[in-house]
Amino acid sequence: MNEPAQTSWTKQAAEKLIAALNRADELGGELRDYLQDKVATDPRYVRARKRIAGLLGKRFESKAEAETRAHHVEAKKAAAAAPTPASKAATAAAAGFGNPAIKAQIYGKKSDPWTGRAITVLERNKVDFDLIDVEEPEHEPKLVQLVNETKQHTVPYVYLRGQFIGGFNALAEIERLGQLEYALMTAEERAKVPPHARFEIVPRPNTDEEVPAEHVSQ
Repeated sequence: MNEPAQTSWTKQAAEKLIAALNRADELGGELRDYLQDKVATDPRYVRARKRIAGLLGKRFESKAEAETRAHHVEAKKAAAAAPTPASKAATAAAAGFGNPAIKAQIYGKKSDPWTGRAITVLERNKVDFDLIDVEEPEHEPKLVQLVNETKQHTVPYVYLRGQFIGGFNALAEIERLGQLEYALMTAEERAKVPPHARFEIVPRPNTDEEVPAEHVSQ
């Protein structure tokens, strides 16, 4: 046999031997894991370990018992963290009516002209909004809560990005001052605005129902 052929055969034999050893190691690991799991869960082994631990004044906990105990602990934590009906109500009350995830919200009455004018401003500026009609039976209780939260006694109640800004007059003023686009930004979007271009949106609860002069003819 020439030298190149002998070298090739030796290489192949070495590779086969290495592969066989690797497989044997894998099988050994699988067998070891199987035996360890079998012993840890075998009732006879568990009873023997408990007796020995008792003689030594100690306590032995099987794998199944440990898993059951861990499950009970997690279940208790989940139950403790789950809000009760009372805490849910408290959370809702603390959260108020404004939702920052929604560009604009109007709590008003479809039959009210001031609510209609507020809707017109948003539609003119192509702003998506939610209208909650407080004349509908399921929303009637919100009216008293809105008065308490905003200190405003007339509809509509307008929220921009979760912030109460007032009624129609306040919305019209924000539009007139060119602040509407900024007022509709998310907190992340406002953070990207240069400091000199930022300003504070101040709530302007209605004190009367006078329509600004520039809106009388609209």
